[in-house]
Amino acid sequence: MNHTNQTGKQLAITGLVLQLCALGTLIFSLVGILREFDKMSAASDPSKLANGISESLTPMAAGSVVGLVGIILISIALFSLRYRAPWFRTMLWVLAIGWLPAFPVGTILGVILVIYLIKHKDEFKVPAIRQPV
Repeated sequence: MNHTNQTGKQLAITGLVLQLCALGTLIFSLVGILREFDKMSAASDPSKLANGISESLTPMAAGSVVGLVGIILISIALFSLRYRAPWFRTMLWVLAIGWLPAFPVGTILGVILVIYLIKHKDEFKVPAIRQPV
């Protein structure tokens, strides 16, 4: 494996891990917000609700930054370094489908990535091993 391919692999893996971390913070934040609304049903102090939601949104903001860095790393691996492993294509499909419901930016990114993956599907095939003659 050449240096560019190894760098592409490292960037792809790091970017995908960062995307998973961003998803984790999103889930964590949503659970926190739901808990705050559950607490609100027991007490009717709007300022406590606002503070609780604010605390839940802080990790979401951090997760968004982490997710953006992940997108940048994946883009470098895909477009600049042209990393083309079959596993990476599979993960890009999962990522694209996961982005689609995140209207409007995620939907746009997801559609662009789906179109790209369809147009460039042959680039991600495992190269045939040449047998010496």
